[in-house]
Amino acid sequence: MGADSAGPRVSLTSHMVQAADRHGLVHPSCQAKSLTLWWLLGEQGITSRLRIGIRKENGKLEAHAWVEREGVALNEPEEQHRHYAAFDAALASLPEDGG
Repeated sequence: MGADSAGPRVSLTSHMVQAADRHGLVHPSCQAKSLTLWWLLGEQGITSRLRIGIRKENGKLEAHAWVEREGVALNEPEEQHRHYAAFDAALASLPEDGG
């Protein structure tokens, strides 16, 4: 599916996930929100990448998750993801046994 035909559905789906977070009783982690967005897009046949990054802040290791499509972070309006070093390997290419 090309970027032109998917654009409105990508925007709407991202907006729906953000609205559910804003107006819901619970506020899920960035990982849960990103997994939800990535899955919903995939169910529509829209290709995207679930990205996970890390950083060291005040001596603590922190992680963050976001979704990208064609190099653009979909659920990062403030571009928080730019402060994290993203893992480059696709999660699907990791060994199944975790080793």
